Amino acid sequence: MNLKQFKSMENKKIIVSKKEVDLYKKLIENSYTVDPVEKKSHRKLYNELQTAFLLEISEMPPNIVRLNSIVTIQTSFGRKDGIQLVLPEEGDLGKRKLSIMSPMGSALIGYQEGDEVIWNLPNGEDKIKIEKVINGINVV
Repeated sequence: MNLKQFKSMENKKIIVSKKEVDLYKKLIENSYTVDPVEKKSHRKLYNELQTAFLLEISEMPPNIVRLNSIVTIQTSFGRKDGIQLVLPEEGDLGKRKLSIMSPMGSALIGYQEGDEVIWNLPNGEDKIKIEKVINGINVV
């Protein structure tokens, strides 16, 4: 299956680099969170990784959300510009750095500019619209 065929599939799968998929799985498997929303978000991402469309880093489209991506998103809480997805130990919302293991961060991984994704909240679910994705050099 090529990327064009993949994008036209009705049941959307996430797109992840072969190098990053193991990192994401390891972070989830080693997570000790007791927060039920985080646990649900981690399970959702883990399940998506099981069926993800895996590519070499050199084949990754530039508009896919991944580690170190800088995104602009729209939620029911408003627009957020220039949020960078980072490893958990680097997360600091005051510096616009969102952990990939947070409910919002894990919801965005593997999706692309223009997608709407489900975000787990304590009161249920909400949608996130990915308006812009910027990728530079990813270190994995």
